[in-house]
Amino acid sequence: MIIYLIFIIVGALLLAGALTSLKARLAFVKNGERALGTIVQLVERTDDEGTWYIPVFDIPGRQQETITYRHDATSSSFEWQLGEKAAFIFEPGKPDTVRFLSYWKIFGWSLSLLAVAVDLLLIGGGYFLLNGYWGA
Repeated sequence: MIIYLIFIIVGALLLAGALTSLKARLAFVKNGERALGTIVQLVERTDDEGTWYIPVFDIPGRQQETITYRHDATSSSFEWQLGEKAAFIFEPGKPDTVRFLSYWKIFGWSLSLLAVAVDLLLIGGGYFLLNGYWGA
């Protein structure tokens, strides 16, 4: 019985965190500046596992500044080509908030936390709601 109570408490905490994060992400998308970035360089990194390529983008801002963004993921093949474009979003005046404009990059963690929270709440709450029904 105590485990189901823990499920409810953890689920409620995760739900609160997920909703707070989701609200912040929605505000980010609503107020963010969108721009098309262009790959200007493919940085080559070699280690014991092989050669990896990291794309570097130049993203123009509205105030005539250019933001240089080095992608955090690497690839062992040429998935990107020089001159290729990608959509980005960032807070105006804050170049450190640059993110790819994709659903998963922006909302992924918030929605994952929300899914885990709902599962925990259903398991914990279901136990207490249906405990008398099965006569346990």
